[in-house]
Parts: sequence; C-alpha cells; structure tokens
Amino acid sequence: MRLGLCFDGFYSINEMVELARLADEAGLESIWMSDHICFRDSLTSAMAFLTTTKRIAVVPAPLSPYSRPPIVSAMALATMEEMARGRVAATVGTGNPMALEEVGIKVTRPLRTMREYVQALRSLLGGETVQFHGQVFNINGAKMGFKPSSPIRIYMTAVKPKMLALAGEIGDGVLLSAGCAPKYIAQCVGEIGKGAERAGKSLRQSDIAGFITTSVSENAREAIEASKTFLAYIFRNRHHEENIRMGGGRVDHESLAAAIGRRDWEGAKKLISDEVVFAHSITGTPSECRKRLEEFVQGGLDLPILLPMGTQEARKRVVELARGL
Repeated sequence: MRLGLCFDGFYSINEMVELARLADEAGLESIWMSDHICFRDSLTSAMAFLTTTKRIAVVPAPLSPYSRPPIVSAMALATMEEMARGRVAATVGTGNPMALEEVGIKVTRPLRTMREYVQALRSLLGGETVQFHGQVFNINGAKMGFKPSSPIRIYMTAVKPKMLALAGEIGDGVLLSAGCAPKYIAQCVGEIGKGAERAGKSLRQSDIAGFITTSVSENAREAIEASKTFLAYIFRNRHHEENIRMGGGRVDHESLAAAIGRRDWEGAKKLISDEVVFAHSITGTPSECRKRLEEFVQGGLDLPILLPMGTQEARKRVVELARGL
C-alpha cells in the first residue's frame, strides 16, 4: 500500500526531523509538510527533511497564492529539487481562509486565482521566459536562472465541489484536507472526475491523496483525545459543513472559531465529540486503525497520508503502524 506521512507544524522541527528519518527508514513513499499560518514554515521544514533523509519524497502543502507569489514558490521548489533530485513535489491551495484573515490576507476569487497560479508556476518551473497577464497575476518576462532537472508534480488542495473539479482538470494530483470522512471522499472523487473529463483526461491520471488524522494507542481514550485538538482546528471553518454532515456529526463552528482564536485548545477539544473523531480520523488500537485505514482507501484515496497526533512517542507509533502495512 502506498502511504505518506504528514506533519502539521504544531510541534518542533527537531521532532519532525526525527519522524522524517523514521519514515524514510520505514519505507514510506512521501512526507507532506503542512503550511499553517503562525506555526512552523513548510518550505524551510521541507528542506530540513530532504537534507536528513535518503530516498523519501518531500512535499510542502499547500503553497498559497495569497502568501507566496508564483516566482517565490518556483524558486523554493527548484532549490529543493536541486538539493534532492527527483524527490520533490508541490501542493498548491488557497490556504486556510480564517488563518489568512488573522494576518490581514483576504481570500478573493479563489477559482480564478488558483487556475492562474498553477499555469504561472508550471511555466516558471519549465524554464520559460514568462509573459503572463491574467486577471490576478502579471509576470513581465521573468525567467528562472536555473530549473529543476526533472518535472515537479503539482497537486491541488481542494474540499468544495468547484475547486475539486478544477483540481481534476489542471492538477497532476489532488490533495484532500485532513478530516474528510470516507463518504465525503467518495463524493470528492466524483467531482474530481468531472474536472478530469472536462480536460479530456481519465480520472486515473489524477493521483488522489488525502491527509488522515491518525492516533494509535492501546488506550482508546488517549487516542481519542489526541485526535480532537487538530480536528477542532480545521473544523472551525465552515467549508467543512457538508463533510461533517456526511460523517453523521455536528460541530459548533462559531464556538470552535472563538476557542481557537483564544488558543484555548482544551475548550476547543470539548466541542468535538467522540463520534466526530471516529467518523473523520483513524483513531484507536493498531488493529482498529488498520481496519479503519481500509475504509478511507475504499472511499477513493490512491495515497493515504497519515497525520500523526499526540506526543512524540505516540507519533512514532503511527510510523510503526505504517511500517507494517
């Protein structure tokens, strides 16, 4: 089974590097570094992983057009690929709207912005002299002074139907957000297929990856509590409403947003029920987690990407779970 490992940037770079080395030794396919505003930076962290591992691919996720212009992302990706040839991919996405707004960045015209961003980024990474005059971006003859030795696959992060279809149309792959329930993943695959068809492609040409919040412990309560913090963080956004509904649960988005805004993690966790945890994550004993992983694959993931929760020792258990699959 293809498997990746994801880091959320909520804990130290040294801990993430340790896990990256373990994942490399365990034979996982890839490491994906989330770019959460106000936490560890995805690009500098990704470079650290590349320099301390031997074979595993590394993917910063996502590069947002609202915080990183096309040329800035192209320079970073090409530099990483120069360090570790053939081991770099990219994920682009709008980013978390609420987190961006906290730092004064507003997400506007997301579909047009993402379409232009991918086009401009591909041209720059291809070594072209880029004359690009879109509705959002303008590039006046920029040309990279060096370019990647091998093509860099570009995944698109998407959750809602129109963005999923756009990802299927123009992306090399699609990355689904952590917290997607298996039933919602199946619905997403259908939307991705519509976009692929619009571009004259087969759905099989889109590599469908997805982050899965994962907590492994022989103590069920410990595992559940470990998963709640991250689910609280992402479910404060209303764009997950349909996903949560299809998972069979309910979430008070406004109260969650207020708690996270205060960085009241304990208060936020209380707003996430055990039922929501089980519906939207892989949580439990090793045997329960293996069974649950199959449900996410059956939902339509080509590449499950495990997002380990809890203490460093608990996160190591997630890598060990992956080693045995």
